[in-house]
Amino acid sequence: MAQRTDATGEADRGAPPAGPAEAGGPAALARSLRGRHITMISIGGAVGAGLFVGSGVSIQQAGPGILIAYAVTAAVVILIMRMLAEMSMPRPDTGAFAVYGRLAFGRWAGFASGWLYWVGWPLGLCVEAIALAQIVHGWLPALPVWLTALAVVALVSAVNLTSVRAYGEMEFWVVWIKVAVIALFIAVGIVAVAGLLPGTPAPGAGNLVDHGGFLPMGLSGVVIATSGAMFSFSGTEIVTIAAGEAEDAAAAIRKSTRTILVRVTVFYLGSLSVVVLLLPWNSAAVGESPFAATLSHLGLDGASTVLNIVLFAALLSTMNSQLYASSRMLFALARDHDAPGYLARVSRRGVPYTAILLTVAVAVLCLLLQVFHPTTAFTRLVNITGDTVYITWIGIAASHLVLGRHDRTAGRRPAAGTGVWLFPWLTWATLIVLVALYAVMISLPEAREDAVLALGFTVVIALVGLWLQRRGPARDQPSGLQSNQPREVS
Repeated sequence: MAQRTDATGEADRGAPPAGPAEAGGPAALARSLRGRHITMISIGGAVGAGLFVGSGVSIQQAGPGILIAYAVTAAVVILIMRMLAEMSMPRPDTGAFAVYGRLAFGRWAGFASGWLYWVGWPLGLCVEAIALAQIVHGWLPALPVWLTALAVVALVSAVNLTSVRAYGEMEFWVVWIKVAVIALFIAVGIVAVAGLLPGTPAPGAGNLVDHGGFLPMGLSGVVIATSGAMFSFSGTEIVTIAAGEAEDAAAAIRKSTRTILVRVTVFYLGSLSVVVLLLPWNSAAVGESPFAATLSHLGLDGASTVLNIVLFAALLSTMNSQLYASSRMLFALARDHDAPGYLARVSRRGVPYTAILLTVAVAVLCLLLQVFHPTTAFTRLVNITGDTVYITWIGIAASHLVLGRHDRTAGRRPAAGTGVWLFPWLTWATLIVLVALYAVMISLPEAREDAVLALGFTVVIALVGLWLQRRGPARDQPSGLQSNQPREVS
């Protein structure tokens, strides 16, 4: 049985230590991720189809106003990450915010948060697989998109089933490629915007105002685009899940949190600013692939091919992170008796193989949408996944209000560089902004169906969690975990 802790993260020293890992049984995850792995995981999980492909859909929804949508979302992301860091430092756990919801409000909240997050990731995995398969389809038109998507899902499954160290190493090297390509794209874009690239006149502000104005779709377009922005930024929170398998969780969380501002500003706002400055937002090519369209506009067609090759690797990396995060969340749910016990089984290498296989099975089912609805599947999956991120972040902010106050009352101040400024006011502001934006989405016909679907699912699983809380034994009530090891699963 894992060592129990109270809600402050202090261990119950009377609890017996966990036993050794046994293949096929509920046992400890491997703590083999190093600091360099965690740093790159925090970057790689959020740089994938949402930025490289999905941002094109968002640009066509909001026009140049996409910069407002991403700026607002980036501000929220920075605050959410600081909230997570503050809650994670004294109580690192693979269940992350599901555990914090459980501690703050009871079993029902952890149940709902964990299952909502898990359901969102197989959908996200499907989105990345479709985007990657479409790249391959451009090279090999005879190869069906669904077949390629199925093959890459099988590939990332094999990596995740090997070991957590294999996952960490793959992320470390592939993310370096992502970072280098985005930095080069922004550098070339700055040169072009300044009019210093031969054959490309300086665009000025023309593309920001000449095609219906800066907000051609009005503020409603900006609000709708925030759903895609949420999907793009989803994955930043994976670092708090990975911390449960880190050699030094506190150091990894602290370093990732301190660099979040630079990452979201450079990678997202920097690259999208280049796109909307150089190209008309309503260009069909922007909607399909904004980065490749920008390079083609600059006469760098060869660079577009290289970008697609790099994008292939980048999407593979993001799928890797999504499968990792979703399987660990499912493992944590099983450990806490909120999912069938067999999902807490791990291999001799500390890999939760049953959780991985179930996640993959659901992702494969999602790929059927691409088979039967090839023209709308990608956009619908992006929007629904973004909506689940909205609700997950609302839960994180609500949990922080409770646990942040508890920790401060107990005399524990956030570690330098990890706490939320002006607590609780900025936490309240974040919560209000998220709820308000979601309410506006429900009021808009274009976004209503997906937003209501995600909210309805959340209500259903919250009610199931409340029912389980009322009938469950005392062992299933929140206890405040410090370890990433499972409780005994019956």
